[in-house]
Amino acid sequence: MRKLIFILLAFLCFSLTALVLFARNQNRDVELISPVPEQTTSPTPSMEEDSAASYRVQAIKDLLSEFSSPLKDKSSVFVSCADEHNVNPYLLVGISKVESTFGKNACEGNPFGWSSCKTPFQTFDSSCQAVAKGIATLSYYEQYRSTGRIQDLGKTYCPSSSGCDTDNWANTVSTVVTELEEKELVLSLEELATLTPTNKSIKELEVNKQVLKSHSTRATGTALEIIEILIRANERALYKTQHES
Repeated sequence: MRKLIFILLAFLCFSLTALVLFARNQNRDVELISPVPEQTTSPTPSMEEDSAASYRVQAIKDLLSEFSSPLKDKSSVFVSCADEHNVNPYLLVGISKVESTFGKNACEGNPFGWSSCKTPFQTFDSSCQAVAKGIATLSYYEQYRSTGRIQDLGKTYCPSSSGCDTDNWANTVSTVVTELEEKELVLSLEELATLTPTNKSIKELEVNKQVLKSHSTRATGTALEIIEILIRANERALYKTQHES
């Protein structure tokens, strides 16, 4: 998986570098950007919002399917309840692994082991909402919200004082988060490749920038880093084209 990601990243970086070198060597009297085509397949911000969510949903579903998890059909719920409370959905998936083996050993409809399994839930949706909201608002998770370190979350969620192996808990959750970020990157690379500033009109560059900024609000890990690079590349191309036209 990591080897594939490195190859794809190298290809994308090579394409961006070639683009920059090409643009620098063009004469000012030569049109640098192609005209707007009569029909364009450039995505709109609303389309991008949907795809940003679908990449995360698909990444989660793929991972849960590998483990024959009973939660695989709830992949979209992980994303929606996490987004509602501004929590990383991959964090919730990781917690479900360490606490119940992705829901296989859930206690009272509670795959997250929330409240030491003392709180029963009628639905997965309600348990997901409770955990996401708790992590986002309860005072004893303040340190995690401040640092973003999963180890800090584990100190409260799985404290060693209760006999819990905090280090193993944090490492397990972190491993799941990293794997899901990699899956998201692979799923999104094909679309991101269409959002480079290569041979784009001013209108298309503006759309690219809007779409990428929309995507950046939900992307994670390396995918987010690539999106930020593409935003800057489109902004530079837009500035240069506007001042040379």
